[in-house]
Amino acid sequence: MPPASRRTALLATVLGVATAGVLVLDLARPALAEPVRVAAATVAAPAQRLVAGWDDGRVLELTTERDELAARVDALEQQLRGREQLEALDRSAAVPRERPLLPARVVAFAPVASPVGGRTVTLDVGERDGVRTDQTVVDAEGLVGRVLRVAPRSADVLLLGDADVVVGVRFGEQGALGSVQATPVPGLPTRGHGELTLTVMGDSPVAVGDEVVTLGSPDGVPYAAGIPLGTVTSLDPDRGQLDRTAVVRPHVDTDTLDLVAVVLTDVPAGDQP
Repeated sequence: MPPASRRTALLATVLGVATAGVLVLDLARPALAEPVRVAAATVAAPAQRLVAGWDDGRVLELTTERDELAARVDALEQQLRGREQLEALDRSAAVPRERPLLPARVVAFAPVASPVGGRTVTLDVGERDGVRTDQTVVDAEGLVGRVLRVAPRSADVLLLGDADVVVGVRFGEQGALGSVQATPVPGLPTRGHGELTLTVMGDSPVAVGDEVVTLGSPDGVPYAAGIPLGTVTSLDPDRGQLDRTAVVRPHVDTDTLDLVAVVLTDVPAGDQP
């Protein structure tokens, strides 16, 4: 311990002992303690101001150092999470390999009741990065949605599960055709949070556990082909509806999106040779 610190600690100990003695004497003989209390206060006041002044400054210094270290740790943790998410995207079977991907971070969201319409999230990439409307957006688990609006440096994505989103799909080992949407037709059981409805085309069999993937669109717009979408979790009872239906649990939790990727349909002008 440095000499200054030892002196401060000794001074604090002496003051503590003296204060305790005065308190004991004050309780036993109040009249006798008054001169001692006055003398102790007179002697201790400068020392108390010195200790208090040093202590406040030291506390402020340590607090500042602590806050700076906490900020650095938080920044490093964010970098690590971002690197892990990028690696997960790179390894994921959900990501199409035939087109370039543009990693992006979700920076804002709009609920269903938003005046602009649709349940969307905003990405930190935009037209200058090669983002165009109707491009597919994915994460390491599967389909997220499609680009709805584009600004120079940001883009809004209409999420899978929005009431206006209908996606053509294939399901099961045979790749049977169907469509997936959030709103079930009248007469079907109520869906749980995030659950979707698969409508089967024709008489193709559907079973619990069937994997559902995107059918794809011309030129991959708005949905590239073969992107995992979800899993069939239950079959709806036959209540006289024209088409067979089932419940699908999507792979992507759109309530917790962070790092995603935009499937680019062309190369940004600035990247062309």
